[in-house]
Amino acid sequence: MNDNVFYCRYFKLYAVALFVMAVAGGPCLTGLLIAAPAVEDTLNRFKPTQSDVDYDQPTAQGAAQAQLRSVREVNASGWVVTDVNDQVLRKFFDTNGDTKVDRWSYFKAGIEVYRDIDSDYDGRADQFRWLGAAGIRWGVDEDANGTIDYWKVISAQEVSQELIAAMQNGDQSRFARLFASDREIQGLGVSPELQQELSDGRARAVQAFAASAAAGSLLQQDARWVHFSGTHGVLPSGSDGRTQDLYVYDNVIAVIEHETNHRQILVGALLRSGDTWRLVQLPPALSMAGSGTQVAQYEGYFFNSRNDAPIAPEQVGAPEMSAEIQQLLAQLEKIDLKLVDVSSASAGQLLNKQRADVLVQLISKSSSAEEKSNWIRQFADTVSAAVQSGSYPQGIAQLQSLDSQVAQAGGADHAYVQFRLMTARYGDSLRKSPEEFDTVQEKWLADLDAFVKKFPSSGDAPEAIFQLAIAEEFSGSYDRAIAYYGEIVSKYPKAPIAIKAEGAQRRLNLKGKPLALVSKSLAGQQIDTRRFSGRIVVIHYWASWSAPSKQDMVLLKRLGSKYGDKIAVVGVNLDADRNVAVQLVQNSDFSWPHLYSSGGMDSSLANQLGIVSVPMIFLVGADGKVVKTSVHSAELDELISKLLK
Repeated sequence: MNDNVFYCRYFKLYAVALFVMAVAGGPCLTGLLIAAPAVEDTLNRFKPTQSDVDYDQPTAQGAAQAQLRSVREVNASGWVVTDVNDQVLRKFFDTNGDTKVDRWSYFKAGIEVYRDIDSDYDGRADQFRWLGAAGIRWGVDEDANGTIDYWKVISAQEVSQELIAAMQNGDQSRFARLFASDREIQGLGVSPELQQELSDGRARAVQAFAASAAAGSLLQQDARWVHFSGTHGVLPSGSDGRTQDLYVYDNVIAVIEHETNHRQILVGALLRSGDTWRLVQLPPALSMAGSGTQVAQYEGYFFNSRNDAPIAPEQVGAPEMSAEIQQLLAQLEKIDLKLVDVSSASAGQLLNKQRADVLVQLISKSSSAEEKSNWIRQFADTVSAAVQSGSYPQGIAQLQSLDSQVAQAGGADHAYVQFRLMTARYGDSLRKSPEEFDTVQEKWLADLDAFVKKFPSSGDAPEAIFQLAIAEEFSGSYDRAIAYYGEIVSKYPKAPIAIKAEGAQRRLNLKGKPLALVSKSLAGQQIDTRRFSGRIVVIHYWASWSAPSKQDMVLLKRLGSKYGDKIAVVGVNLDADRNVAVQLVQNSDFSWPHLYSSGGMDSSLANQLGIVSVPMIFLVGADGKVVKTSVHSAELDELISKLLK
């Protein structure tokens, strides 16, 4: 394609894009094929379909200095709009080559935060994705009328945000789509009784919400969501009629800010269905609306942990927290916002110290043991993570101080803090002394073993044993690894990690045994690896974020050409985002079947054989029996050659 044709094609694309926008309500634009598109007009006219998007909208002067240029990205072509500092503001792309824009992207501080998608290429956006720091929501609009019909992806935190928005606007539809559909309920793997309870609870909740909204405002329009908290856990399969693990939140609270006051909204219980979190019942805060009741006594839906949340009838939320707590929460929020855009290591260290200091004050001023425990654990989690990332090495001293304090009180918080202190020390040592890996690793394993002996009933004990098992496996001590994995299965069968441990135990005993993987592929086809009987089968577990995985795939493509139909290659993708995997496969022509199940490294395909890292290669003989697991790509060609002799 010569430059002129290329140039005209992109202006045609731009013309079609603006025409689509004009159909949606803007004035008709003409002359677009003979004059350059107006950047200012582009910035002013193109806006996200959904209203609650925080994106960069430059001033008039900034818009006048912005630039628009044609670009290509992988299989997409279109325009990018950048500001005077060459920071991206917008991207508009044609992804299927029909010269029509079908993806509109909006940016904040150079990072894509929202995307409108025309998935059926009819000129109207029908999917909406929040990205980057904006969250993970992915809404689908089946009739392309601009209103989300259901959530394809939404986090527990975002469910609480959507609930607040629905309450502010009295939006029954927005509230209703936060519940699981009948199809989703049937796919939860719970008892018929609970399925009926969830279905009935949804109907009652939607009806009650409509009645409350009709009676008056549920929440001030200018109230702002600030914080989410709750008790997170898993209800294991094999109990109470469950055929699969059920991940849940209970005693969920959303903190909102109105003017200078912070209040609590008691949300109640949530459960996870695939990539979406769902409300389980009418939020307890709403059950008090208009009743004049001052206290909502919530006993917990999944976990029997009573939560007496005072409800101000005119606010449908708790009365004000103390002025001190409000001030500390406001400080915490400001620090968190600054940490998102931190520009230097020294600034990051200062902000992390300020955040830790605020959490220490929240711990000391907590009004109940449960509240104090929540802040202790948030302190331990966030400070440990900051230490491991290298952004706050001083945090180790603060974790040590907290560990000493909770040790005096005893209880579960002591084990919780100590495990995160131990993990922080390990990460910090690896970062500072990578050349002393063996010594650091030996100390880490000794610490893990001591932790399990000291806190055998801790929720972190199974994870500690799992880390010991992985270390033994990677060092080649398979018998000891199998023993550790087995210890998790026998002693901690309800632990979330037990499923993967059982799979790893199974994997390490696979040699000489038949192996069959059955699942849908990335292309949506049902694949059973037994159909390749009579051929050598190479099974490759991979993820797009793993550079070695992609290197292996180049080798597998070459081996496929070398050996032809004597071998079969089967990929097992462990990406959390299926679309990313599909794009990589298509762009690189890795055309063999790739099995996929949602959940990434915690998917059913990953847990089935306890996959703990990628890439991982299995070699299966023509008789369907496993020749070797954990095959290194460098030895694969030789192994195949020997099997074919």
